[in-house]
Amino acid sequence: MRPPTRVWIDTDPTVLPGGLEVDDGLALAQAFGSPELHVVGVSSVFGNGDIDTCHASATAMVAAFGPAAMAVARGAGRPDDAPDTAASRAIIAAARAAPPAGLTLLVLGPITNIAAALSSAPDIAPHIAQIIWVAGRVPGEVFRLSADQESAFPDLNFEKDPRSAATVLATEVPLLLAPWAGSSQLRFTAADVAQLGIAGAASMCLHKPASDWLALWARLWRVDFFMPFDTLAVGCAYRWPGLGGFFGRAWIAQSDALAPQLLVADTAQAPDHARPVWFCNQVAPGFVQDVTGRIARRSIASMA
Repeated sequence: MRPPTRVWIDTDPTVLPGGLEVDDGLALAQAFGSPELHVVGVSSVFGNGDIDTCHASATAMVAAFGPAAMAVARGAGRPDDAPDTAASRAIIAAARAAPPAGLTLLVLGPITNIAAALSSAPDIAPHIAQIIWVAGRVPGEVFRLSADQESAFPDLNFEKDPRSAATVLATEVPLLLAPWAGSSQLRFTAADVAQLGIAGAASMCLHKPASDWLALWARLWRVDFFMPFDTLAVGCAYRWPGLGGFFGRAWIAQSDALAPQLLVADTAQAPDHARPVWFCNQVAPGFVQDVTGRIARRSIASMA
């Protein structure tokens, strides 16, 4: 049996009642409930909300699902924040403590903290097995639930800090993208939300926010599900067997007409300066059930 993968999670949760968002919280619970992973640390970053909200939410999620002694390292509050934060220092220390290619960085928000760590300590790059990031699109892809959706979803994690994305793309650290193309195939329904209400005490902290998030999607987009985006990245970390994609090359496209975009294409269609990536765009049925099962097991275990 392969030993657990050492993982550091960098996240921007705003898991609160009222329909703010819940997928970062689901992803954290999923990760802590995955025996294939050894979560060595968690850091917060701005993104879905301001850094105060994201840090408090991350702390609450780790308290509910993580080990008792684990503290969340506070990270950047904006793209141009000072690179020396508790998060960047902790990421550097965790990488240096890992064997060569021994640490996976699981990035669920803007990649600001990771760029800061790699810029401050380039020597950690050989210790990073891969970066798994929730970002990226193929050329021409628009993030819409349906053709009549007026405003497309943003590639939020990239668009919040393109400069840090460019910093990371310029390194040789292996990069796996868990993008809209894959996560848009996921459906978290009322039945899945109900499981959070009966799985155990810890998962109750997700039940109300998930219920509100589901209601918001129904009101805004008239669908009976929401997409638990960040859970795909965690599934990539533990190599869920129903995931697929392609090896391609990534680059940041800039034009006067459009905001910068993080694009991925096969080698023949990508510019010469693009860098290698794995792009996860296929998800077999059963993934959401795998996620809820892991959360339930962790929630029950936390009561023991």
